[in-house]
Formats: sequence, C-alpha cells, structure tokens
Amino acid sequence: MSHLAGTLATYREQAIEEYRNNPLIAALPDIYSERDATVAMLVRPKFDPAERQLPAEQRWHLLARLKHVVVPRPKYYEIERTVSRLIRAGYVMRNPLQADTWRRVYHANTHTEGRSRKSSSSDQLMAADSKATIVGLSGIGKTTAIDAVLRTYPDQVVRHELYHGSRLPITQIVWLKVTCPENGSISSFCREFARQLDHALAIDKYERMYSRSKLTRDELEGMMRQHSATYFLGLLVIDEIQRLDLAKTQGAAPLLDFIQDLREQLKVPTVLVGTYKAIRLFKRELKDARRASESGLIDIEAPSSHDDADWVKFVRRLWTYQWTQKPTELDEELFYTFYDLTQGITDILVILFKLAQQRAMLDGSETLTVECVRATYNEQLVLLHPAIDALRSNTDESLTKFEDLLPPSRSVIERATATSLAANIDARLDELMGVRSHEMATPISPEDTRKSGKRRPQPELHENDLRSAAQSDDVYGTLKRAGAIADITLFGEAPPSADPE
Repeated sequence: MSHLAGTLATYREQAIEEYRNNPLIAALPDIYSERDATVAMLVRPKFDPAERQLPAEQRWHLLARLKHVVVPRPKYYEIERTVSRLIRAGYVMRNPLQADTWRRVYHANTHTEGRSRKSSSSDQLMAADSKATIVGLSGIGKTTAIDAVLRTYPDQVVRHELYHGSRLPITQIVWLKVTCPENGSISSFCREFARQLDHALAIDKYERMYSRSKLTRDELEGMMRQHSATYFLGLLVIDEIQRLDLAKTQGAAPLLDFIQDLREQLKVPTVLVGTYKAIRLFKRELKDARRASESGLIDIEAPSSHDDADWVKFVRRLWTYQWTQKPTELDEELFYTFYDLTQGITDILVILFKLAQQRAMLDGSETLTVECVRATYNEQLVLLHPAIDALRSNTDESLTKFEDLLPPSRSVIERATATSLAANIDARLDELMGVRSHEMATPISPEDTRKSGKRRPQPELHENDLRSAAQSDDVYGTLKRAGAIADITLFGEAPPSADPE
C-alpha cells in the first residue's frame, strides 16, 4: 500500500546492537541528548518589545500567543526518553525483514495468530517494556508534555522504498494520538483511531470506512488491528484515559483489554495519559495495576511551593511575554501571589497571566501588580476557586471532593479496612512499584513496631512500607511488622510469615 503522505525514509546507523538492520528504527531520528531534546520540544512564540507600543485592542490579540508557549521541564525529559525506548522496543519485535512480522500483519484482524503462537524470549522482552502511564492534575501540562515529545518525531509518516538495495514498499506511522471517547466504548475508540489515521495520512478514507452502520464491534476491532499492523504503528498515545471511569462507562475493562491485546498481539506500545482519577482504573485487578506500572507511573507533580526551582524558572520565562506598556520585574510577592492563586497549575497560570494583562490594558494602568493579579483572579476565575481552595488546604477531605486532584500517594493508598485490604493489597503494591523506583525504601525498625502490638499512630499505609513489602518475600509479614496492617485472615486462616514473631 502506497500513499503520497509522509517523508521518504533516510536511514541512520545504529550504535545499539538490537536496533541494527531494522529499517523501521533506522528511519527514526537519532536518540536525543538532553540538549537536543530541549531544542526539539521548545516552542517560543515571537515577542518584540516594540509591540508594546501598539494600541491595546491589537495587543489583546498578541496575548493569544501565550497558549503556544512550551518550555520543557524535567518531567518532559523523562517522558521523552521513555517514549524513545518504547517505540524502538516495539520495532525490535516487528522488523519487516523478518518473516514473523509479516505473519502478524497477515493475521492481524483474526485475533488468533498472536494468541496461538508460542511465546518467545523476545515476546517476553516486549511485554516487560511496552507501556507507560502519565498522570497529573488537570491543567498541569500532561497533554502539552506528550505533544512536545511527539514533536521530536516530526516525520509522523515515513515512506520506505529501498533498504540496502532491496525493495521495501511500506508506509510507517511512527505515532498516533487518540483521545479517549467520553462513552468509553470500543466502537467510538476505533472510529476516533480512524479519524487520526486519516489525518496522519492526509486522506479521507478510514473514518468513512469505520463509520459504516452495519459494522460490528468485532469487525471494527479487527480493522483497527489490521491497520495498526499494516502501517507499522510505532506508538499509540491515548489521552484523557480517565474518561473510562467505571461509574460512567458501565465497564472500562473491555477497552482496557482491547488496548492490551494490541500490545500483546501486534507489539504496539502504548502511553496512557490522564488525570489522577485514572488511577482507579488500574486498582480493580492486579494485572491492570502491573500493566500500568511497567515503564513507570510518570506523575507530573505540581510544585510544592512558590520558591520551587522549576516553578521559578517557568514563571520567569513566561514573564518575558509582557505586552503591557510598563513591564514590571518579578519579585518575591509576585511569585507568591501567582503560586497562591494557581497552586502551580501551569494552564491556570497562563490564563491568569493573560487576563491580568488584559485588565491592565483596559484600566489604563498598563502594569502588572499584585493588586491587579488578585482582582483578576477574584473576578474572572471564580469557577476555579473551589478547586484552588482544595489544593491550598491539601487535606484528604478537601481533595476527595475533586477526584482529579487526588495524587497517587493518596488516591492509591486509601484508608484501608481489613475486609478490603485482602482483596486490594497486591494491586496497590504493583501500582506503587513503578512510581519512583529510583528511591530506596526507608528501613523499618522491628523494635519500633512491636512496642504495643498495635498499628503505629500514623496513616495506615505509608509508601515506604509498601515499597519495602514489594521487595520482600513475605509481603504480609513485612507490612504487619511495619505496623501498616493488623492481623487479618484469608480464607479462614492467617497467612504464613517467613519470619514469625
């Protein structure tokens, strides 16, 4: 199949042995250094100080440039490196020079070939590194971050014709980003996939094909698998995954299983992006928690204070876009004010910065002051006040009113009861294993936990307790000795301990 869309492949030598002699990997950009990744992800709209002399009604239009500002932050580099590895790991499994790859392509829509074929060591390698999950507050910049990373692959569609003198008439789609449908149905998901497929290939074909009224869900699934295989899809990004909240979709499991099938059968890696509410989707079963954590749960956390180093850098860089005629210098009070009124949520910061400038232009003061910023927040961002107040209070009671605000450390490690603990402890452990795997667990003193024979007077399940238990051969015993859980029984008898007291 040949299409005019896309860039003709140019091939690069690969330093990593597993990546050699594979045209799909050779056609990708070189693996980026941090400096090169910065250049590729940065978006800096034009700004000319002379524009400050334009009439206010024209400067209002210039403020629209603010929504296009993208300044890479530390988490961006973690996401970039994860995506870089995921795409290449998937292509290792689907080298078009190997017969097994074409067997998958030919049988992609049947659902049977990938499941019946005996698992190989390379399949196990793929299963170990084929998915990442990105979570964070609504407005913190998750979509901005993944879009910035995808821009490091500017040739989304690559056309191959000759590779080392041999014909290779294939079209490669390096990445595809699909927004999860609000109803969470597989049929809607497949149609959105088709819409993005048309957009990438610059054609008007697949959306019409997927929209035929007589198509069954199985047929839509088969078509999506077939086109993912035919176009050698490198990465499937699914945004707004929290829309699969079970309370709204009457069951997220079918779509989650379908996405898992794409990874297992066709070796297409996935990145799931969502608010903290998405965490609940992976708590239902151990397998889903493990899958969500395979390449690490990447939490784009909000800054903890107004003097957070990354927050300060971001605000300083954004501050250069002042179109008021009397630009001001940032001081401690302004830093604090912007943090207090946004709680570090970058989308709200940009909106507040824009609206405050509009206010200064409108009232003729032409300067940004603390009073101007607070008045703007009080009058024009009223709908955001409850959520900002909840973040400012930072209590379980305030945050649980807004499920999207509850971070993994509090949404995953819920207040557990003896009856729910037995069913959920393994899922919680797996969810936490990938969050911050580089941190060492804090050693637990047995003397500290055996003084009273009761749970320690602190929150029931600490992250360090769970990490320590996850690394232990005796999960129950470790948690019990840490004081994280009390005696419970499973199926009528207490679980054995490798180190009985």
